[in-house]
Amino acid sequence: MQVLYGITVLVLSSCLAMIVQNWFLRNISVNYVALGIGVLIAFIPQFDSGIFMGNPELFMGLVVAPLLFFEGQKNSLYAIARSWKSIVSITVIMIVLATVIAAFGIKWLIGLALPLSFILAAISTPTDATATESVTHGLKMPSKVSKYLQSESLFNDASGIILLEMATTWYLSKKLEITHTITSFLYSAGGGILVGLLVAGILVLFRQKLVRTNLRFVKGSYNPANALIAIYLLTPFLLYYFAEWLHISGIIAVVVAGLVHRAELERSRLTNIYMIYSSIQLSNFISDFLNTIVFIGLGLTIVETSDGALLPNRIDLAIWIGIILYIANVLVRYLYSFFVEKLSNKDAWIFALGGIHGAVTFALAYTLDHTLISSNNFHLILFSEAVLIILSMVIPTVLFKFILPKQKTDLEQEAEINKIRRKMVDYALTELDKIYLPKKIRKQIKFDLNAQINETSMQDFLRELKKSIKNPELSENEREFRDEVYRYAFRLERNYLGQIAQQQDEYRSSFKSLYRQILLAEVIFLRDEE
Repeated sequence: MQVLYGITVLVLSSCLAMIVQNWFLRNISVNYVALGIGVLIAFIPQFDSGIFMGNPELFMGLVVAPLLFFEGQKNSLYAIARSWKSIVSITVIMIVLATVIAAFGIKWLIGLALPLSFILAAISTPTDATATESVTHGLKMPSKVSKYLQSESLFNDASGIILLEMATTWYLSKKLEITHTITSFLYSAGGGILVGLLVAGILVLFRQKLVRTNLRFVKGSYNPANALIAIYLLTPFLLYYFAEWLHISGIIAVVVAGLVHRAELERSRLTNIYMIYSSIQLSNFISDFLNTIVFIGLGLTIVETSDGALLPNRIDLAIWIGIILYIANVLVRYLYSFFVEKLSNKDAWIFALGGIHGAVTFALAYTLDHTLISSNNFHLILFSEAVLIILSMVIPTVLFKFILPKQKTDLEQEAEINKIRRKMVDYALTELDKIYLPKKIRKQIKFDLNAQINETSMQDFLRELKKSIKNPELSENEREFRDEVYRYAFRLERNYLGQIAQQQDEYRSSFKSLYRQILLAEVIFLRDEE
């Protein structure tokens, strides 16, 4: 019951974050709103904040794995394969350099034991794919830097996990095993790639075989394609835990599987439109909620880490460690991207500052709770990493305002699109006035088209609802005629959008969104049998 209560609070909090951001805080990222709500609900006495980070394996499997699986589908397998050298460079070599320099920095400046310094440094290396949007909201990130950051966040978790295992073993056994670490990394990463390719390949072939036999056109009380959609949504969860059971990287396995599924999608969009569309919508729905839940959990964890019982003996020491970790990571990222990856000076700084840390960092830190690391050191690690996370989010949020060019704000884009939407509806209504329509249908379609531009009041809605309840159902012929009229109206709207689409390049993505809405509206008025 406690778990169900906790999940319910997280989901409802996620809904609240999205609504509050959309209504009142459009100029900031929903992630910051979720973070704030997470901080607030941490003070609810009945809520067990440990449900989120108390089980890091559960968090990685149920939250991080699906997020990276769906994130992987935004990337082309071809592009990733072509840039594998660069990806290995920034997710392995750069990560190792950052870990070594941060660890020795802590050792020399603070005086901590080297094994503990390496634990702190290893935890600080993975970046969070979902956190970057928080600091770039309303700003335009250079496309090349964006690709680097996205590729890094997809694959660097595995490097951080292996380095943390090495540092933890060193701390506990007092023995540094570099050869074993390299072997372990190769086995974990290589195994993750192979298992991801193999499992995803089998699933793709199985799905495509079924689609091409008896799932293309389905009539009846249910659609068996739903079973394939369910398998698709379960893939990241099951694949992650299967890979971890084999002691290989579950993170890399789900990312590779996501890339394979993207390749399948590119060549099977029209094979079974229902399955493809439903899969995309459900994955977007799940991603939005998981992303928001991550930041709610981050707020919860920051509050928990700041609890008096968990604070380290020397808070000032933990703060200085967090600062050293952040500076070391930023400097290594800047120098490596500038001298090795040959980014320009500005792009190198953007890449350096854009490596945002989030809930994955806390998840790695919490894995130490079940080891023999002392309680004092565990709390020191948690608070230090909390400082690192806060710095990695706050500093680029401020600096990017001066470095990155601004995009059109959500409100500005929405105002422009609303103007276009209004003209589109006016055009359709004007054209409909030129043809004969029964008075009843003309009133209905005028109400529904005006609803598209929010020009119907609650009184109008209640009046129409009353008519719908009181009036008898339309006959078969009347329904067919009404639906054809609606489809004609939607075609008029699409024609209008097509005429002006080339005139507004900066709003092209918004045009596409509006066009999709009209297509969906038309689909609604298609009979099920069709």
